[in-house]
Amino acid sequence: MHEQRLLESLNRLAECTDTPGAGVTRFSWSNADRQARAYIEIELKSIGLCPWTDGIGNIRARMKGKENIPPVIMGSHLDSVRNGGRYDGAYGVVAALEVLRSFHDQGYTPRMDVELIAFAEEEGSNFGSTCLGSKAVTGQASVDDLKLLRSNTGLSAYQVLKGFGLNPDTLPQEQITPSSATAYLEVHIEQNDVLERTGHSLGIVSAISGMRLHRVTLHGHSDHAASPMQGRRDPMAGFVEVARGMRQLWMKGVLPADFSCTVGSIECSPNVGIVIPHVVSFTVDIRHVDVPTLEEGWLRIASIIDKVAKEEGLAVEITRRSASGGVRMSPAIGNAFHAAAVKNDVQPLSMTSGPAHDAAPMGMVVPAGMLFVPSIGGFSHCEQEETSFEHLVLGAKVLEDTVRAL
Repeated sequence: MHEQRLLESLNRLAECTDTPGAGVTRFSWSNADRQARAYIEIELKSIGLCPWTDGIGNIRARMKGKENIPPVIMGSHLDSVRNGGRYDGAYGVVAALEVLRSFHDQGYTPRMDVELIAFAEEEGSNFGSTCLGSKAVTGQASVDDLKLLRSNTGLSAYQVLKGFGLNPDTLPQEQITPSSATAYLEVHIEQNDVLERTGHSLGIVSAISGMRLHRVTLHGHSDHAASPMQGRRDPMAGFVEVARGMRQLWMKGVLPADFSCTVGSIECSPNVGIVIPHVVSFTVDIRHVDVPTLEEGWLRIASIIDKVAKEEGLAVEITRRSASGGVRMSPAIGNAFHAAAVKNDVQPLSMTSGPAHDAAPMGMVVPAGMLFVPSIGGFSHCEQEETSFEHLVLGAKVLEDTVRAL
């Protein structure tokens, strides 16, 4: 494995951003995304592979193996959040690329075909629907779904794909199915500080949390900021009580310790300092490995929303924007990761993942495994996102050794 080449590729992808000097902003189907795609395709062609792009925009390339066995697939996502870090997603793509380059350099032919996939739209930055690329190619998001899914611009995902030069109508013929792949492997930065705090260099993911993303809109009545406090129908006051109530559920132990709930986006109108808003809209993101626990948690949060709305005289509108079930990773793949880690003199930590990853939709269809490397300080989705060179190389080496062993 060419360690420096791994770092150089990560640095090259970090340059593909719409916000130079302010982190990585690379939404799927953007100009920055087009630049990143071009780089990955050039690198794949340089080792004699023939990359192709499916109807949702996932880049795929396959190295032939000795036996006629469905491929082991490696990958992650190319897109980022706004002003994000350089390793989220990109590291998994580059690690998979480096495995293929290493095989090519050594003249090594794997036992089975090995496929790289660079997923589109994992972050959901365009449409608020996460893991769209992996869902679309595993039958969990249909072409009709793409026509219904709309961005803030009013364009549907189907229209955006067409505008980027893609043909989503080909997706039914491009599906990954239980019979078309042996396994899916993904290496990723942890996006938390568990590995760092516990002194582990690697984490093997046993399960990925399910998530529910809702948009909650509270409708009240606008008035002058100097109007009497009594009798107001203030949706901002209602929002504050809802956010506080959510946190209290967790602090009082009503929600499990490993349950997470987050308000990540809030909008109000008219958004003027001297006017009581008439509408406040915000997202509620909840996550847990156990789906019944997830649903019970949402019912408790929804009850708080209803109670606050009645107390404040507000009308409520709730829309579910995205949902995914908790997914258990393959024990067999986990064991293979563990053996490869031990081969590299590392004792990995078994852990669950709170963030969603493409390994979750893939794990609904084929045996999947996920490997984490430490995030320094736990920072992610920000410019301060960092992982040591040593750990970046280690994760890629363990991925390579795992593929060789399968």
